[in-house]
Amino acid sequence: MRQPALQFPATAQDASIINDTPDHPLLSEWKQLTREGLAARRAHCLAHALAWYTRALCVARQLLTHAQDSHAPHERLAAYVTAHLNLADCYADMNQPASAAECLCRAHHKLMALQDSDAAPQPLRLEAARLLQSTRAALQQGRRARSAQALHTLHALPNALMH
Repeated sequence: MRQPALQFPATAQDASIINDTPDHPLLSEWKQLTREGLAARRAHCLAHALAWYTRALCVARQLLTHAQDSHAPHERLAAYVTAHLNLADCYADMNQPASAAECLCRAHHKLMALQDSDAAPQPLRLEAARLLQSTRAALQQGRRARSAQALHTLHALPNALMH
């Protein structure tokens, strides 16, 4: 099994992070799409995993627009962040570190905006602040991995030039 170029923290990358309360129909759909993506990734079908995760992110975005509803706003925000973490992992597995970093940045910026929003309910702002730790850790780990990869390439360059 090939090791991915970058690995992000496995904070909450599958649908099991969501408890077993009665689901909003979109939340059920997101869970199923996420499970399909995980199965494809485990089977090393990265293009299929990317497609499933992209669909899951679309559903998570829809969920987030309804996050101010009374039905489990923290679960909706967790689905949004998880979808981004899964996509970033998939991009990393595909050796696309820039796409992985961009994906993580989008989630991180959304969380910062929610945390600072006066219009967002207090529970949602608190959950955004808590989840910022996950995206920050993933961004930092990705940055370290990219730096290590660049250093490895730099060290390999003189050997390549001599041949």
